[in-house]
Amino acid sequence: MNKTLSTLVICGSALTASCAHMDSMDGQASVTESVKVNAPAAEVWALVGEFNDLNRWHPAVKLSKQVSDRRYLTLQDGAEIVEEETSRDNSGMNYSYRILSGPLPVEAYNATISVTSMGDSQSKVTWQSTFDAKGMSRPEAEAVISGVYRGGLDQLQRMY
Repeated sequence: MNKTLSTLVICGSALTASCAHMDSMDGQASVTESVKVNAPAAEVWALVGEFNDLNRWHPAVKLSKQVSDRRYLTLQDGAEIVEEETSRDNSGMNYSYRILSGPLPVEAYNATISVTSMGDSQSKVTWQSTFDAKGMSRPEAEAVISGVYRGGLDQLQRMY
């Protein structure tokens, strides 16, 4: 596994619980991870909902630069991921995007990040995607993406 993938996987916590969310059948991969956050949904959305602010809450992302509907993420090891926002619903607190290029073992990757209220002082952040594995087995690719999500979601939980 190259340095970028190792860095992203290390950012995630143990994958044993998150593997339960992964589909194990053949076909397109699907990963869903969630976390409860001790903050109101509107407050969490103000951070998570900004497409160009992934570097503010995900430890693997060093820099984010947005040009139109695309963001250019520079990872801690210098690798770059280019993503394009495909939909946004600020009132529903969610946005979707796709990866155009980068070191992750995926293709046809589409993801959605959403925030839902769990009362006045708690919210739930969900990050889900579908994709095809590229360069490794489907379970391996799912584990990498799950680790990426856990790294960011666990950091969000620590921030609040």
